[in-house]
Formats: sequence, structure tokens, C-alpha cells
Amino acid sequence: MLKSLMTFIGLGGPEYDAKILRRDAKAMVEMIHGQHGAESLRDISKEARAHIDQVHERGLNDIQFYGRGVDELTELNRAARSRRDNIAWSGITLAIIYIKAEMMEDLGVPAKNIIEGFMQQWAHSGE
Repeated sequence: MLKSLMTFIGLGGPEYDAKILRRDAKAMVEMIHGQHGAESLRDISKEARAHIDQVHERGLNDIQFYGRGVDELTELNRAARSRRDNIAWSGITLAIIYIKAEMMEDLGVPAKNIIEGFMQQWAHSGE
């Protein structure tokens, strides 16, 4: 009942979740740009891409199997945070948001686009 009420007043449901993912993606990319130099941005981009590709491979490129990948990334994220590895933590966080956005299909496209834009911008810089 609470979930229905939250959805009714606009604080729940898939549209709300997609809006939160978009907000988180944008905030994360802005934070990363503010805290890291070009070399670190490139490393974060590569880290995110590697984790996204790994979830795709393990999930057979089928979004119904991505939930386990998100769970595994969440564990990796905790480990990176506890060892204070900001590059790994940032990359894994972007990967989690990206995969969750993919799981939302069309509703998740704005969040995916933000992260995809970041990865494309920095993937080949300095090479």
C-alpha cells in the first residue's frame, strides 16, 4: 500500500527511479570531473567500461540477467571504498548506475547517455 501511495504522489515507480538514476549519473560525473585530473578520468572511464562489459558478458547481453551483476558490482564497490581506491570506486559506481539504467530500458536512456558520454570523452584521451 505504501508503494502505491508513493507512486501516486510521484515519489515512486519506474519514472521516479529513472529520474533518480539520471540525477545520480549527472552528479557522479560532475563530482568525478571536479576531483580528478585527465589521467584519472581516463582510468575511471576504462574501469567503468570494463565492469559494464563484464556484466554484459556474464548476463549474456540480456537485461533480465543483470541483477546479479549489479549485486556483484555493489560488493566490489564496497571493497574499493573501504580501501579508499577512488578510481575503482568511481568507475564501479558509474557501472552500477549504467547497468541499472539499462535494466529500466527506455526510461533509463538519459542516465545511460550521461555515463556513455563520459566514457566516450575520456576513453581515448591521452593515448
